[in-house]
Amino acid sequence: MKKIVLLLLALSLSLFGANQIKTGSKVSELNTYSFETPQGKSLKIPASPKLIIIAFEKDTAAFVNEYLNSKTPPYLPKHRALFIADIHAMPSIISRMFALPKLRKYRHIIYLHYQDEFQNVIPNKEDEVTLLHVQNGQITNITFAKNKQELQDAIER
Repeated sequence: MKKIVLLLLALSLSLFGANQIKTGSKVSELNTYSFETPQGKSLKIPASPKLIIIAFEKDTAAFVNEYLNSKTPPYLPKHRALFIADIHAMPSIISRMFALPKLRKYRHIIYLHYQDEFQNVIPNKEDEVTLLHVQNGQITNITFAKNKQELQDAIER
């Protein structure tokens, strides 16, 4: 019985604790994941963002895109922020036929991520976007936003 408990503990730590992004993590750790624009251009996370906004669900990505689309294109760079949309759960045929054409019309840069392991290493909550606050290349705080006002406050802080 002890061996089973130890095995389960070791397995859970390897799955959930080893690569978890948390306060104190370096932003450069995110570059172990691949990102690309809706146009297919590969992207890397810059060395000195102030805020990284991450959406894991269609509705949360939609409210972020709607908010950002209401701003001028230099809004995110001006505030040293970037937006990642994790679209791994979307069937590829749906993303190619419907989502990507729509995403290409936005004026802001969207970092797309397609692999499911990303949601396992980034803290996330249902119906909220994850906000990674960064200073000197290190994540200093992780918060969540559930509406446009909270998102705006985080970006413009």
